[in-house]
Amino acid sequence: MIKVGISFLISVAIATGLLITQTTFTNIIWLSSMDMPVDVSVILSMLAGDLVSMNIKGEFPVGALVLVGMLIAFVVTRIFLIWVNIDKRYLYALAGGAAIFAIVGLMPLAFYNLDLIAGARTLLGKGYLIFTGMIAGYYFGARQTEGSSNESH
Repeated sequence: MIKVGISFLISVAIATGLLITQTTFTNIIWLSSMDMPVDVSVILSMLAGDLVSMNIKGEFPVGALVLVGMLIAFVVTRIFLIWVNIDKRYLYALAGGAAIFAIVGLMPLAFYNLDLIAGARTLLGKGYLIFTGMIAGYYFGARQTEGSSNESH
């Protein structure tokens, strides 16, 4: 059970880290396009600041959103796996992508079409973020497969 919890937290950290990094770099690209001076120290300070502040500050901390979304998606997936014999890695990857989709695709519907995550303002950004959720879900599913005797379930 502890291994599952650790794998879950690592998968949340993967998704959150990739999500925040993408958001930071899209902001850096925008600053650069506005002829703002962007050097390595600016990039590193923005990245470090965003990794801390986007996880704990604000009305909707990204880390908490990802944790709750993936918790719901992974619990539903675990229940689904009781009845269906599908490779866990792929089903958890779909669940991770669905969790991030709920955050970047459905939450704006509740907030007057306002994207809460800056990196999700474009279709390409949303697609990338959903893909990061799939990477995190695949990681979690692969960790669940390692300990089981039946590799496909």
